[in-house]
Amino acid sequence: MKTFDDYLDYLYGRGGSNGKPGLDKIRMLLDLLDNPQDKIQTIHIAGTNGKGSTAKMLASVLAKKYKCGIFTSPYMEEITEEISINGVDITKKDFMAYIDRIKVYVDRLDEEGHHVTYFEFITAIMFLYFYEEGVDVAVIEVGLGGIFDSTNVIKKPLACLITSISMDHTNILGDTLGEIASNKAGIIKEGVPVFVYPQKDEAMDVIRDVAGIKNAKLYILDKNDIEILKYDIAGNEFDFRDHHIKTSLRGRHQILNACLALLAIDGLKDKFSLSEQDLEDGIFEAYNPGRLELISEKPRILVDGSHNKESIDALVESLSKFSYDKLIIGFSVLGDKDHKYIIEKIGRLADKLVITFIDDNPRALDTESIRKEAEEFVKDIEILEKIEDAYAYTKSSAGEDDLIVWCGSLYLVGKILTINKADK
Repeated sequence: MKTFDDYLDYLYGRGGSNGKPGLDKIRMLLDLLDNPQDKIQTIHIAGTNGKGSTAKMLASVLAKKYKCGIFTSPYMEEITEEISINGVDITKKDFMAYIDRIKVYVDRLDEEGHHVTYFEFITAIMFLYFYEEGVDVAVIEVGLGGIFDSTNVIKKPLACLITSISMDHTNILGDTLGEIASNKAGIIKEGVPVFVYPQKDEAMDVIRDVAGIKNAKLYILDKNDIEILKYDIAGNEFDFRDHHIKTSLRGRHQILNACLALLAIDGLKDKFSLSEQDLEDGIFEAYNPGRLELISEKPRILVDGSHNKESIDALVESLSKFSYDKLIIGFSVLGDKDHKYIIEKIGRLADKLVITFIDDNPRALDTESIRKEAEEFVKDIEILEKIEDAYAYTKSSAGEDDLIVWCGSLYLVGKILTINKADK
């Protein structure tokens, strides 16, 4: 009898696309499934940073009155986290059953020379599950980029959201901010309203052009509409237009993410009937694991999946508002990220740096390379290859008023969350 891990091995084994990017295969697969994506209402979200948190806040608000599906990636601990309805993840039993059903059609496409990738398979599961579960609306986060992402088979979403755009995945999405913005703006559809996070001019010019071509009304979040009242380790409090909002998600950047979600909800008020209390409670209750998440009080441990320039900058800014005696940073990073920049930023901040290795990711940067880059900025460095050992060491090293922060990679943070849960 096959186990859940057997199913995961099968999915992971399908890998990514090695050929020309495109939507042909996912369209073929969904056509064989009678196109469930065309039978549900959707909200589509792209961006470099913040799209997961924005999606979670938006879905949390909608779930106050409606049956709301949400699709986000990557997961932190269990793959089933990626597909959820009103805060309840798809069960492992259902997940396996959908793989069995869809595999019949995937096999057929494989035989015809159309290899379905891991993410295309997950996308098909998500659309079919949301349709068969009868969601009122589904909030769909793009996996990577936009124009060629397998979620971009949605013909006419209720709205498109574009969160913060910065330089990441340049080997796939382009070498300039304009090229990356063009890729992400690929989710914009004819006549569908677009709600946009404040961007650098190079990115915003591209988004304006695409929205104009598509006759899509553009709503740009205005920072002048926001009055920040508080942000610290407890969360944020702010006013946005006529809304008074608190978030439990930490970091100043979450204020902008929340405001983008609110901007979209305001723009869709003819579609959804939500009270002010729904908005306040939904935003506050939104949970996105591994994003400045406090996983322990004694010692205080924060985990943050920051792994590129913009997200590391946001982490550093947030930490400047938190009080602590010593800062102990647990760290690893992937070699295809801008690791020199990331290591300098966290190295200058750390009183102690504990380096470890993400052993099951072929893109992981080795610990000695990290040490060589870090020693210019931080003197107290410890290397522990096994993540479990490194995590235990940071806990044992911390004094009562110290703060431990684990960062550098979403893969690393997912492992820390799993280890921390096992320790309890």
